[in-house]
Formats: sequence, structure tokens, C-alpha cells
Amino acid sequence: MNEENEDSGTAGDFNLSISDMMSALCAIFVLLCIGIILQLKQISEHYVRTKYTLYDDLNKEFYADLKNWNAEINSENLSIRFKDPDVLFVMNQAVLRNSYKQILDDFFPRLLKVVSDYENLIEEIRIEGHSSEATERIKTGRITERQDYEEGMELSQARTRSVLSYCLNDTKYPKENEWIRSKIIAIGYSKSHPVKVNGKIDWNASRRVEFRIKLNSDSEIQKYLATEQ
Repeated sequence: MNEENEDSGTAGDFNLSISDMMSALCAIFVLLCIGIILQLKQISEHYVRTKYTLYDDLNKEFYADLKNWNAEINSENLSIRFKDPDVLFVMNQAVLRNSYKQILDDFFPRLLKVVSDYENLIEEIRIEGHSSEATERIKTGRITERQDYEEGMELSQARTRSVLSYCLNDTKYPKENEWIRSKIIAIGYSKSHPVKVNGKIDWNASRRVEFRIKLNSDSEIQKYLATEQ
């Protein structure tokens, strides 16, 4: 009987130690998770502050010009939108009007001056082109939705390339600045991101060009997570 009690006690002690070990491992896992969450929260908060600080700097730099340029700055996605297509391009072409060239001559070097303080935090500077829908042509059967989208994609991409080429080759900014050439890209979206006014698509307002600044917060989060694996 005594031997049985001793064996039972030994088994109970063994089971208790396993339970304690599992509890300790769970506690360590929870602490690690909390640490990761807090670190990601700090990264996120840092880039939120950076976003709004950069927005304030852009607004200070361009506020007096936005009305004359018919442009606006969006604080949420850090985009500068030029809204008047008749000022920007020749109708249905990727040819920049002189009025838009004059704006870019002033705008682009000043944009680089602002973002130069954030070089390590910027992933891309995007020149985004957006077109409108050929609604009447679609309704009358002269063109399909797919054809309209493809034509819009070709035009919007050609226009952003024209803007990119002009900014890099014809405006007065430090040409030795290789950083901007590694960050700036041109993208055409056709009609896939229309502008809505009071909940309804405004196709005229959808014809636009935007300079959008993308911070590298996502990349930093991925780097941090990779180091934790």
C-alpha cells in the first residue's frame, strides 16, 4: 500500500510539473504577443503622426496656390489632386498644355523640397492618372464597357508618363538627386477610381491627375515581423 501511495504521489508531482511548464510557456507566449502588439502600435502611431506632419508641411507650402491651380490636398492619403482636365491636357491626348507645364514648373521642385525631410519614410511618390467614362458612346453601342476601360487605361497611363517625363526632364530640380528617380512612378487607373459627389459619380471630376505620397509603414511592419520569426 505504501508503495502504491508513493507511486501515486510521484505521478501527481510529474503531472503538476508538466502543468506548471505549460502555464509558464503560455505566459511567455502571451508576453511575446503583447510585446509585438505594443511594438506594432508604436510603429503605427509613428507613421500616423508622420502622415499628418507631412500633410501640414504640404499644406503650408501650397495653400496659397491651390485655388489658382484648382487643386486640393487630401490629408488621409497624402495626395495632391489637380482637378481641371482642360488645364492639364489637350482633349483626349497625353499632350501637356502650357498651363499645366507652368504649374509643374512651380509645383514639382517645391514638392521635392518638402518631402526631402521624409526621405527615409517614403516608399513611393505616385503620379496617378484617372479618366472618365464615355457614357454616351456606351449607351449608343458605339463602344463596349471593356473597350472604354481599355481606352481609358491607355490614355491615363500615357498622360502620367507625360507628366513624369516633364517633371524629371524639364522642371528645375537638382538632377543629381537620384533618390527621386528611385521613388517616383507613373500609374494609370482608367475609370476604376471615379470621384463621387454626394454619393454619385461625377465623371467630369474623375478626369484628374494626382501626386500621391505613400509612406513605407507597411514595409516597416513586415520587416519587424520578419525579425520576430
